[in-house]
Amino acid sequence: MSYLLLGLVLGIIIGANDAVNVFGSAIGSKMLRFSYAIIFFIIFVILGAVINAQYPSAIYEKIVPGYFSINNTIFILLPVIFATLFSVKLKISSSISQSLIFSIIGFALAKKLNIDINLFKQITFIWILTPFFSYVLSIFFYYLLNLFLGFFNLNIFYKDFIIRSLLIIFGCIAAFALGSNLTASVVGIFAPYVNETILINQNFLFFSGSLCIGLGALFFSKKIIHNIGSKVSKINPISALAILLTQIFVLLFFSSQLIIENINIIFSINLFAMPISASHVTLASILGIATFKKFRETNIKNSFMIISSWIYLPVIVFLTSYSITLLFG
Repeated sequence: MSYLLLGLVLGIIIGANDAVNVFGSAIGSKMLRFSYAIIFFIIFVILGAVINAQYPSAIYEKIVPGYFSINNTIFILLPVIFATLFSVKLKISSSISQSLIFSIIGFALAKKLNIDINLFKQITFIWILTPFFSYVLSIFFYYLLNLFLGFFNLNIFYKDFIIRSLLIIFGCIAAFALGSNLTASVVGIFAPYVNETILINQNFLFFSGSLCIGLGALFFSKKIIHNIGSKVSKINPISALAILLTQIFVLLFFSSQLIIENINIIFSINLFAMPISASHVTLASILGIATFKKFRETNIKNSFMIISSWIYLPVIVFLTSYSITLLFG
């Protein structure tokens, strides 16, 4: 069961790394206290995991047809854990799902396993497209929210109450969507083994993974939240709402089986559920709104540091996974 413990440790690290993606903007805008935000985060991440994580989790088995022995998951998880700890040390939020896919590819190449290259190309295309889509969508939502609130011409007290309420509501929905994505990244790799090798049912597997994410957020996420929430660009409450709406739209789009099935029927395409990088969505949304404001109060150095990690961290994970599998696998 040591491999499962590694997954749960990864969950704690991910909680530290990714809680920023839901409530970092609200905390950065001073509209929500950290302690309250984390309570909401834990509750709705668990709900999202138990209800929806099974769908994006399926991608890991599909990318390596035939899959692999559960004992070999240690060679996949260790590089992801090291890379995530490295990003936490740098106080930047990394993509766990991206790291996990690259670790699986590195392991599969070292073991000479079949890889579904076409599926990997599709996943890579979606990874590239997601930040651009989030960038544009955040500008649209920011403009729409300003138009909406300006139309009613509310006094400062009513406006403050409505914005705080919406931050909590949107944050909870975003945490639900994130629960599907993050938990798929934490324990989705074990989903093919439930009721057999690891002798637990799927719901308990996803509950355990999401609980560890919540605990990681509670104890270790505060510094990263302040780094993304305020050091990339100054976030006001309207910006925070636009960022949350963008997260909800993008994350649910790729994790809800109901949405995906209807989109495929309407547009005659073959969209599939997969974990999306909430980190990429968050930063792209912040930069989208910063563009709308002509990059006033934007920390370009921090932004480039985080964006560059989207490239070098997956490469490091791939090389590490490939190397340790050749040496010890």
